[in-house]
Amino acid sequence: MDTTYYHYKRDTIVPATIFTLLYATWAILVSSGSQLIRNFDKTVINAICNHNAASVKFTTAFTNLGNTSVIVVETIIICVVLAFCRKYAFAFFTAGTMITANGYNWLIKHAVERQRPLTHHLVDAHGYSFPSGHSVGSAALFGVLIVLTILLVRNWTVRSLLCFIWALFPLLIGYTRIFSHVHYPSDVVGGFLGGIAFVLIGYTFLFHYYLEE
Repeated sequence: MDTTYYHYKRDTIVPATIFTLLYATWAILVSSGSQLIRNFDKTVINAICNHNAASVKFTTAFTNLGNTSVIVVETIIICVVLAFCRKYAFAFFTAGTMITANGYNWLIKHAVERQRPLTHHLVDAHGYSFPSGHSVGSAALFGVLIVLTILLVRNWTVRSLLCFIWALFPLLIGYTRIFSHVHYPSDVVGGFLGGIAFVLIGYTFLFHYYLEE
């Protein structure tokens, strides 16, 4: 085993279980039309949505970074780079996490069947609303990048800076989905919980079948 990531490996079965339970609880609240969820959505929408021209221009452009096609291309590039560097276990971790997270997201969307906000959408959006696919995809992808950065980057300053940047991307993408009126805030939160849960689950498998050796 490569000792460059030896001191940073930790089993994530406990946080994976916690985030999975949070995701399941949140999905139940959303699907049941909970007043808590309605109040949450209304409060967040009133706090962040506006008609500022600069904000509209930024959100309608930045949101494209969370498109499925973009996420797929980025995932393929990461996997190819990892395979080229002979980090095959990490490549399988990346591919497996992204495939399962987005596949399960499709199933949940069709199980909950929540309609999108009935307001003017600033960008094109199709299909059901919960969970936000952009949020799931970006949380999973950049969550994977955070894991890979922690394990493979030795320099503490570079590692910390990269992790901050990776964490910022899904937050901004989630914000754009709410601002663009194509998702409720609870859709975005559900997407984040789901994406993080799958990253932690994927890493748990990586830990037990490779890093623990």
